[in-house]
Amino acid sequence: MHTYKPSKTVKEQVEYLESNKRVVFNEISKKEAEEILFKYGYINVITPYKHRFAKKDKGKVVKDETGRHIYERDVDFKEYYDLYVNERKKYPTISANVIYFETRFRSILSYTILNSTDINCDSDLMNFLESIRLRISQSNNYSEKRLERMNESISKLENNIEKYHDVYCFFDNLSLGESLTLFNGLDYKTQDKIFDSCKSINIHFNVDKTPDFASKVFTLVSVRNCVMHCNSLEVLKRFFNPKYKTLRDRKSTRTFESMINYLSSEKAHTE
Repeated sequence: MHTYKPSKTVKEQVEYLESNKRVVFNEISKKEAEEILFKYGYINVITPYKHRFAKKDKGKVVKDETGRHIYERDVDFKEYYDLYVNERKKYPTISANVIYFETRFRSILSYTILNSTDINCDSDLMNFLESIRLRISQSNNYSEKRLERMNESISKLENNIEKYHDVYCFFDNLSLGESLTLFNGLDYKTQDKIFDSCKSINIHFNVDKTPDFASKVFTLVSVRNCVMHCNSLEVLKRFFNPKYKTLRDRKSTRTFESMINYLSSEKAHTE
């Protein structure tokens, strides 16, 4: 049985930071820190950024015999809070750019599918979804875990077919992840047609090949889910699997940093 750490009051959290993390409260008082932790949460303000202040050896965080970070200097609470604030300042712009992309991508996807496939009733739509499942299962481009998620997505769509008045409502209610699943299960000619349409309105992430576009959208979906759930992009960039503390490799981290930077600039949604 996995046991959890006992919860702490904000006052106890501040005391813990002072005694265990070498956090000092000069620019932000202890009382103000308590209010910040109450409003935004220790797991958001402190946890994602501990590694930035911990001792490192050749770029890797060093831990003591109990598995805790080692801190070699005092860290003002404001340093943590500034990192949190600067990250969260990006979220409105990221959200606007994601919405801009998602709206247009889903529209192009549904238009292309509906004008190249005969879907006249529920059974036609079900057959279409099964064709998507079959193509995805025959692909060697996806990990077992990703295949599992996409199959779950298709099953969810199949179970909900009867909830929609018509096929247009069905496509209009697709999430970004579901839209991407359908895209990846289309034949290559149709994928290329959709990608060319995305290029024509400059929502192609400056890539020239359809598989690279699909990879970018997979990354965008992860960023979108992180931001929409008010989770930390710092954690998303660092960890492949936060539960098991599995860190991303350098290439994967750069991929996410690139997408976050792209979505953080005010451009598409202002057009």
